Amino acid sequence: MFEISPEFYYVIIGYFIMVAAIGLWAGKNNKTSESHLTAGRSIGALVGGAALAATQMSAGTFVGTMGVHYLTGASYIWFWPGLWAGWIVSAVWVAPKFQKFKGVTVPEYIEVRYNSKTAKVIAAVLIIVAYSVYLIAQYVAGGIVMQTIFGIPMFWGAFITIAVTMVYTLKGGMKATAYSDFVQALIMAGCFLAAIPLLFSQAGGFNFVGNFLTDLDSSLTGWHYGFKDLIGFGAAFGFSMAIAPYELARLYTLKNTKTVRLAIGFSFVFQVIVALAVTLGGLGMRSLFPVLQTGDSASSIMAINVLPPIVGALLMVAILASIMSTVSGVLIVSSSGISHDIFGVLKPNATDAQKMKLNRIAVVILAFIPLFFSLRPFDMVQFIVMAQASMVASFFFAIVLFGLNWKRASTAGALSAMIGGVITVLIWLFVLDKPYDINEVIPGVLVSTILLIVVSLFTKPVPKESLEPFFGKQPENLK
Repeated sequence: MFEISPEFYYVIIGYFIMVAAIGLWAGKNNKTSESHLTAGRSIGALVGGAALAATQMSAGTFVGTMGVHYLTGASYIWFWPGLWAGWIVSAVWVAPKFQKFKGVTVPEYIEVRYNSKTAKVIAAVLIIVAYSVYLIAQYVAGGIVMQTIFGIPMFWGAFITIAVTMVYTLKGGMKATAYSDFVQALIMAGCFLAAIPLLFSQAGGFNFVGNFLTDLDSSLTGWHYGFKDLIGFGAAFGFSMAIAPYELARLYTLKNTKTVRLAIGFSFVFQVIVALAVTLGGLGMRSLFPVLQTGDSASSIMAINVLPPIVGALLMVAILASIMSTVSGVLIVSSSGISHDIFGVLKPNATDAQKMKLNRIAVVILAFIPLFFSLRPFDMVQFIVMAQASMVASFFFAIVLFGLNWKRASTAGALSAMIGGVITVLIWLFVLDKPYDINEVIPGVLVSTILLIVVSLFTKPVPKESLEPFFGKQPENLK
């Protein structure tokens, strides 16, 4: 527990009030469940790009990634090209078609494209499970941050983070999430960009930090991770980012397909700034504090003990913002899976008011279930995030990418791909214990893709009506 100036508390409390106010403002026009979940399809490229970046840059980035750099050095930065490759795949082959579909939820795409309510429900369940794992990482990070600031137990730190996030998520829906994410992305990129020169000034300059780390452990400035490790990290994030449900759901909020590509371009600007900043931040903190108890606390200690009070407070707000933006996006996607996808199948004649009520109940339930698991001992935040990314990619990459670009993908192919991909990841992790030290996402996506192609070629194709929203009018003699 470090000495904390009053400015810290003023800035952080002011931030909490601001995001709550955004939620109340955004919720005024949410008259239907569709407007609640799609922001009335009114979001432009700049706000949309900031929202895409803020959702992606979660606790895994500002707490987890910086913590990994603190412990292992510079080589971990090479996972970013893999993640950005996923964004490029999305911009070229996924995002424009997905936005043009004008759906409400991500599993709704599965239902329409593969002509199957069963596939829709399975997709919704898998998303809820995977993102519950993801929320655990966010809660652990939120607990660490709040514990560092206020000296309170991790449980209450995570609880406060959840409570404030739920206020604007419940009231404002996707519109509140988009606009709060815009503000949060500006804070994230701006604060970390300003903080790094101050950090290295305190640490003695770039040359001193580099020489100190090399003397401490040459792998910190060399190659702690090998080529195979970095390929695995990049693949896990790249495959999942190309089709991440919480990012795909954002596409429904954008105005048109041109806005989609511009938004992805803007998101790159934010991500490049943050990628460089968290790498340098982890290295600078290792030179100043060589023996922290956990690397995940490096960003919080930097804000409190290294930077001037106002800059440090804003940096801490940036870390909280990264956690809250992701939690909000995940809660909306997961709760809509219950209220619109699963409940919509079980009760087809449900009214819009019933769906809205269930959606809000689901937000509360899904917010607090992972809290229990976050109190148990877990690996570093970044590796929880990576496990979730591998799981999502294993059941979703093939059926989204091929489904939007290959007409022959069938219902049976999609079902087998989802189930086979998840089973492969679980076996690879928990039964085979990662043979040959190959990241689980690679066999998971490979098996899922093979199953989709092979099973689709030997089973009945979907009706042409299911293809028209994605491929246009189909000829009558389509086989």
